[in-house]
Amino acid sequence: MLGNRRPRTQLSETDRFGVRVEGDGTWTVFDVFTGWPADYLGRSLDGLEEGVADRLCAVVNALDKRRRGTLP
Repeated sequence: MLGNRRPRTQLSETDRFGVRVEGDGTWTVFDVFTGWPADYLGRSLDGLEEGVADRLCAVVNALDKRRRGTLP
């Protein structure tokens, strides 16, 4: 169902990554520009439980903001 492909949470305008539920009920942290799963420490961030996806999304967004120099 297409409705499940939308980001689950409200993204900040500076967030590069979002979270979505997949058709099989697992969760993916994805790059909002490409739609591809994010990568963290060499692992693709898909096939996750909801809470794990939420926490990892916060981590990869913080790392991306630090890399870009936009983290307060």
